[in-house]
Amino acid sequence: MIRLVAEAWLAVQGCWRILTFKDGWEENFDTSMGGLWHSFSAAIFALPLVALILLSAWHGSGGERGYGLEDFLVYSLSWVIFPLAASLAVSILGLRGRWAAWVVLHNWSSILLFTVQAGIWTLFLAGLINLQLLGILVGLYGYLRILVHWRIAYIALGAPTITSAAAAAIPILAAKIMVILISLAMTPAIPDAL
Repeated sequence: MIRLVAEAWLAVQGCWRILTFKDGWEENFDTSMGGLWHSFSAAIFALPLVALILLSAWHGSGGERGYGLEDFLVYSLSWVIFPLAASLAVSILGLRGRWAAWVVLHNWSSILLFTVQAGIWTLFLAGLINLQLLGILVGLYGYLRILVHWRIAYIALGAPTITSAAAAAIPILAAKIMVILISLAMTPAIPDAL
């Protein structure tokens, strides 16, 4: 377990180096098959952050919206949807040899994204920002998320900027479709009026 924590720490540092355009990030990642499987432990490391986000959002909604099974399904399935969608993207682009690196970098970078999101919600929960500022920050986070996905795809795939952006769009679109489908499946049916 200590070894996995150390690997996670190095990988998150490597992601930070990628996102801040610093050299030397390559040595922080293991893109072998073992490293690929280890990168999915990012889901475990991110889980407390996700719990904090959901609790803060629930509290922020005054308990009106129930956070639970639907959100857990979205979180869990996102760890499956990304590798599948990324596989499709690299197949279309002819970059199959870069798939493992992309998934590894994506998985570890998700910890940074969840940290930012948890930070925003914690500021709101602590009363340091109001609902309007929360809305602005959540909107800006959406753009940040897209930029992070593009940057990770650009570095991992070694493809031109536009190609990397198109590749990054496929998993993002797949995730959006997944969220919509889960939401539709979990929404109770409205009874027909007689």
